[in-house]
Amino acid sequence: NAGNQEAEEAAAEEAEETGTEAGEVITIKVGHIAPPGEAYSLGFKEYAEAVEEATDGQVQFDIYGNGTLGGERELLEGVQLGTLDMSVITTGVVTNFVPDVTVIEFPFLFRDLDHVYKTLDGEIGQELLDKMSEVNLKGIAFWENGQRHFANSKQPIKTPEDLNGLRMRTIESELMLDTYSALGTNATPMAFPEVYGGLQQGVIDGSDFSYGVIWSTNVYEQTKYFSEAGLYYSSATLLINEELYEALPEDIQKVILDLGKEYAQIQRGISQELEAEQKQGLLDNGVEIIEADELDLDAFREKVQPVYEKYEEQYGEYIERIQNVQ
Repeated sequence: NAGNQEAEEAAAEEAEETGTEAGEVITIKVGHIAPPGEAYSLGFKEYAEAVEEATDGQVQFDIYGNGTLGGERELLEGVQLGTLDMSVITTGVVTNFVPDVTVIEFPFLFRDLDHVYKTLDGEIGQELLDKMSEVNLKGIAFWENGQRHFANSKQPIKTPEDLNGLRMRTIESELMLDTYSALGTNATPMAFPEVYGGLQQGVIDGSDFSYGVIWSTNVYEQTKYFSEAGLYYSSATLLINEELYEALPEDIQKVILDLGKEYAQIQRGISQELEAEQKQGLLDNGVEIIEADELDLDAFREKVQPVYEKYEEQYGEYIERIQNVQ
């Protein structure tokens, strides 16, 4: 049958162009920084199994966790260059490559987690993911790293005044330096591996951490107080090399994308469960936790208004749209 033959030839031609024969095993090399028990690791493992199952084993993952292939910036560059196929990267690192993504890390921007998820899983989140294609990254979905809270060794933080003069470590980001300065702290940029020693030696008084980070790195040993301020929400972007993605058969593309979005919910669930355990771990180790409802969050929002004004021109439109997400 000539029709069949033509279809077969067309399929063979397409397979030749993409380098993937129908049914040929596609191995995707993945690197991330999370240790085995962390939410990135557990979430990705479940996602990988689901993709393997949905493609009847045609897609296989070769996963290197725990930072064995380098730090997040190196991993992201690897995905961009195609020396690595895929990763889950803390979104703050992605902002170095796609500046617009910075908007979701503004201080005290979201009302609650529901607001976060509606934004990231909705139109605004999709626009930001699509922008990543401009730098050869296919943004699949926003997974969870966690709310960032204030930890310090000096005093409980309930109002912005409690931060006055504290030496707070910040990541080397202009937005975060501006935020900490607006909050009246002595902002101190410092690389993360130096934080434990910095607290121990009194070079810094505190920093912001998610429950996962402060627990898994034992930094809680050097801090007495943990305030659930939700300084900003830190997400994790599930990414694949754009060229590789485009070269995959359409049915495989769809599985990778659809399950990536579906597993955002599952990975967030894992993250929340771990947080509950980690919170108990902090309490058991004598850390005083100041719960969100004990904080004057409106006062914190008021205090960071100058930061919003400074970046109005760059991010104002996005910020307004995010504030209007219901």
